[in-house]
Amino acid sequence: MSSGRSAERWKYPWLSVCNERPRVHLTAWFSLAVGYLLQDRAGISELGRMLRRALCILALSAGIASCDAIGFKNWSWSQRLVLEVKTPAGIVSDGSVVVIAAGASPTWLLGHGAAGMSGRVAGGEASFVEVVPGRYLFALLGNDTEQIPYYTFFSSGDKNRQRQAAALETMLAKGDVPRDRYPLLVTFDDLDDPKSVRRVDPADLAASFGLGVSLTRVTLEITGGPVTRGRITEVLPWLADIGGGMLDGSKISTLKAENRLANDLSRINFERK
Repeated sequence: MSSGRSAERWKYPWLSVCNERPRVHLTAWFSLAVGYLLQDRAGISELGRMLRRALCILALSAGIASCDAIGFKNWSWSQRLVLEVKTPAGIVSDGSVVVIAAGASPTWLLGHGAAGMSGRVAGGEASFVEVVPGRYLFALLGNDTEQIPYYTFFSSGDKNRQRQAAALETMLAKGDVPRDRYPLLVTFDDLDDPKSVRRVDPADLAASFGLGVSLTRVTLEITGGPVTRGRITEVLPWLADIGGGMLDGSKISTLKAENRLANDLSRINFERK
């Protein structure tokens, strides 16, 4: 699992103007039109460019029309991932709520990304649980966080992501996350040292936390509860100080790093503002 930076990018960044549902103002449509004209048009014919301009003019003239009216679709839901761990002292469990924003572009959109789906964690924190006193298990946020509910609540043969996203927006449900869809699990040998991060094998928690410790299950709940904020910095206060850098202190991720895991992770794997 990578640092999750691409989860923060939409294929078409200007689609964010459509997040004001169900109506958008003229100023938003102006931003949409400008962004549309500035998109990379490599490989698109002159007719295609003329069509783009005409559609932008249409969008501007319909300043109160909804994004859905021209094919841009947006959904959002809150999901709570819970880690349940068996310890010698009994079962412990805990989790956090994040909000997911998903969107789809229309089929008429020319160029790369037409009719595509995008998704991101729009806010919240990574789930974590105190396994033994002073030792925590973290389930990190990443590129695939918004994908987990698709595999938890729908059959593997169902590939209609737009229909699924629409269902998740109104759903209240809880289910077991398939093991092959578990997020990256980590712990810290020293909570005060971000470089001490270590990967945890979900099939062998005893190797990280001692005999008698095992991961019972990981569940996902689609909920109407509030987004989790501020809890994880109580356990990892250094998150507030690393800014956009990596856990090993580097500014960017590189294959040459000595500590590849710490170099591949950053604040956005633990919290999204």
